[in-house]
Amino acid sequence: MRKQVLVERRSTDRIAPPLGMYSHAARVSPGGAVLHIAGQVGNAPDGMIAPDAYGQTVQALRNIAAVIEDAGGTPAEGLASLFTMVTSREALPEVRRGIGEVFAEWFPEGDHPANSLCVVAGLAREDLLVEIASVAVVPG
Repeated sequence: MRKQVLVERRSTDRIAPPLGMYSHAARVSPGGAVLHIAGQVGNAPDGMIAPDAYGQTVQALRNIAAVIEDAGGTPAEGLASLFTMVTSREALPEVRRGIGEVFAEWFPEGDHPANSLCVVAGLAREDLLVEIASVAVVPG
């Protein structure tokens, strides 16, 4: 029995290739339930906030995985898109390193979700350096 594909991640050669680890678009397959995930930050289950952008990025992605798994899916099969907010350009290398490490686990074939990244003036708390909102698809 063939496994149902929940998200088809796509890039087109009609525009410039992605600048990083993302696809241009993600198409949701019929039969999947769309899960909109609130922005996740670098707080561990005990409430502790990672002290740097790398740690906050990794923890935010782990939090996204926990939400997807709680709804019956996996990031590898269902993560469609991310919206990453970072509070400084100087933090971008550490954010990209964190994303790269987690994506290497989740997407070893390089089939990355769509991702928008922007530098923002600030987040809800001064100690928050990264916030990542996302959309996933889980079995419907």
